[in-house]
Amino acid sequence: MRDKQRDSTREKIVEAALAAMTETGFDAVSTRAIAQRAEVSQGLLTYHFASKDALWRAAADHLFALQEAAVGDAMANVGPNDPPEKRREVLRRLVRFNAEHPEFFRFLMLQGPEDDARRAWLVKTHLTPIYARFCHLMGNLPPADIPHAFYTFGGASSVIFSAATKCTDLTGIDPKSEASIQRHAEYLANLMVPE
Repeated sequence: MRDKQRDSTREKIVEAALAAMTETGFDAVSTRAIAQRAEVSQGLLTYHFASKDALWRAAADHLFALQEAAVGDAMANVGPNDPPEKRREVLRRLVRFNAEHPEFFRFLMLQGPEDDARRAWLVKTHLTPIYARFCHLMGNLPPADIPHAFYTFGGASSVIFSAATKCTDLTGIDPKSEASIQRHAEYLANLMVPE
């Protein structure tokens, strides 16, 4: 019972940190604000996370675990020699993940200074394995094009959802609607893996 309560509290703190950090970025949020958001004491937050950096890393681990659960198997098992439709389906699943978790892109964009230990840890721990899977998936492209394809797809599959309100104001569409998600997924899948 005590372990379950401890895990529940820890999860509540991580979710509060993730929400706060995707709104304002790492530097602009305090652990005190995160504790208030999680409805826990500062002491309890410190018990679970010795530093804001440790909390940020736990938030990153949480987000990437969600992505792994949603698309990890598909990315690991589909490659350049598979039929185009199978490869497109992996890309559609990635788009759907980004639609369901717009905080993912915001977290990556607001993580803090570009040249620091958090960036290095994020690249080594989470981005390098995803990039390797993407390279395998898109292995039929010229090697020099894969970095561009990775960032093109990453941005194109995320921004519409992480800036949903602005998208609606500008275009009149609701990117969070099921029809928009499907259309966006189909558009990007066909763009990245044409017939």
